[in-house]
Amino acid sequence: MSNALSTLACPGRAMACMIFLPLLAACTTPQKPAVELSSEMSGEQSMEDEMALSESPTSIPGPAPSLFIGKSIAALEEVTGSPALTRREGPNEFRRYDKDACRIYAIVMPAGGKVARLSTGPALAGAETRSFEQCTAQVE
Repeated sequence: MSNALSTLACPGRAMACMIFLPLLAACTTPQKPAVELSSEMSGEQSMEDEMALSESPTSIPGPAPSLFIGKSIAALEEVTGSPALTRREGPNEFRRYDKDACRIYAIVMPAGGKVARLSTGPALAGAETRSFEQCTAQVE
């Protein structure tokens, strides 16, 4: 059946199209608002920003991870604290230490023995990975 015949056969459909098509044509997608420059982008700093920068704590970088390789796990835990997760992997052990913005991962061989490997990762997926020294930094 052609379109002309179907319109004649169902006049209600044609009437509905005549009413709703102009309404649909009037609907538009709202445009995104113009992006305003933040104070950082415009080069301006507020008084609060300047005060926060002057009062921000300084940190002393933590020790190099190489200092702990081959040492007892107790030496590492003096810096990192207790592990958030300990998992046995055959005769060895995997430990995860949760710090503020990062995680420290240690492979201990044999379990409860000496640190064989250290690595770091972000505490939240997609966040920047910090170095071991940054993860173990002391804030003054």
